[in-house]
Amino acid sequence: MPVRWCELWRAVSSLMTMSGHLSWVNSSAGRGRRQVIAHELQRDLSSDMSIDALLTRILDKVSEFLVFNNGVVLLDDGNGSLVPRAVKTDRPQSRLGISSTLVDLVKKERTGLLSVDALNDERLKDADSLILEGVRSTLAVPIVSQGELLGVMILDSTSRSNAFGAKDLQLISGVAAHMAQSVRNSLLNEELRLLFDSSISALAATVDARHPLTAGHSQRVATYSVMIAQELGLEDAVIGPLLYAALLHDIGKIGIPDAVLLKDGPFTPQERETMNGHPQKTRVILEKFRFPARLRDVPRIAGCHHEKINGQGYPAGLTGMDIPLEARVIAVADVFDALTSARDYPKYDRDHDGTTRIMSTQQARTIIERDAGTHFDPAVVQAFVSCLPRIEMHARQTIQLPSV
Repeated sequence: MPVRWCELWRAVSSLMTMSGHLSWVNSSAGRGRRQVIAHELQRDLSSDMSIDALLTRILDKVSEFLVFNNGVVLLDDGNGSLVPRAVKTDRPQSRLGISSTLVDLVKKERTGLLSVDALNDERLKDADSLILEGVRSTLAVPIVSQGELLGVMILDSTSRSNAFGAKDLQLISGVAAHMAQSVRNSLLNEELRLLFDSSISALAATVDARHPLTAGHSQRVATYSVMIAQELGLEDAVIGPLLYAALLHDIGKIGIPDAVLLKDGPFTPQERETMNGHPQKTRVILEKFRFPARLRDVPRIAGCHHEKINGQGYPAGLTGMDIPLEARVIAVADVFDALTSARDYPKYDRDHDGTTRIMSTQQARTIIERDAGTHFDPAVVQAFVSCLPRIEMHARQTIQLPSV
């Protein structure tokens, strides 16, 4: 159930008041700021921002009313362990220690814990990390939704004892209660996203596995495509559909008979026509997927990866800017991986004796640069060349590239 604005307003009012800001709260400036904070919290908790971004925003809001040196939100990783998902600290995060003793106490009791003098608190006598971190005051509250412990929020002060009081614990417990359902929804969305991503990757791997020489091809093309897109300065909203289209660009090969797909050697004209039909099959198959709105262009992008700038590609013979930019990116990544892998491409990589030859990175680059303006978008080729060292590094980790 969404958090109502009036509830957030009361929570923010209480938070400011309990934190010693009563005179400020009662001023006109305080009332105005109170409304702004309530609206901001409502907006954030109702938004579709990532869980990590949401938790970071919440810590930022809390820091407007409570002074602390270290703030962290830990969430269940799905395996029963709590891991940091958001941190706000005045020291390098790599040096931030988190007390397992403190976390275990909150997990066990399912209630907030306040220590005004952490170094002399009998409950925390085994909390070595608190001593090492120099924590003098700490409070921790559980994040619980529908009876399930989702995580723990911890605030520390290394500057003084009695930095927090009972009212601070009460108000932070209220914040945790308000955010719990949003956290739960975000975690569920994250799980669905992971399931979706793993399903897409598994589907792509299944297609690649049909041919002994294409294992890992789709994943590599996706990786190279993202690198090129980043070099072009494309936004995440564009890179997302590009990534999925690259992973699934060959799914249409499911409909290609083994006699054609697995053939070792040149295709007959009829076999070439059959093979060239796979991009259209890809689009037809993907159009049956119920992609979310942000990925609605995936079928079209994936179906255009064999189009050429000069109109000599397939299946539609599109030219220039009529080809989606994402497809123009995938085209370069696809050919690069084909040339630098053990694939049957007689035009490019077959020795005179008929054996398959894997090209070096520089040989593949020469071919791709040669075909800029005819097969490939010159701007995409330029971006490819710029990030080629990173692409080559990844390629060497996944396939055996020749050194020349």
